[in-house]
Amino acid sequence: MIGILIAVLFAALVWAICVALGLPAIVGIVAAILVLLAGVPSGGYGLGGRFGRY
Repeated sequence: MIGILIAVLFAALVWAICVALGLPAIVGIVAAILVLLAGVPSGGYGLGGRFGRY
């Protein structure tokens, strides 16, 4: 559960950085979604896979 919260917070940070750099909001949203897809399946730590055991 904590890992998922870390992934969500990191995604929000990525979105904020993209907007602060002057990128369009949609670019920030796509970047945040990609960060969530990368972080959530493993509990937010970037280890393991969505379907695999490791």
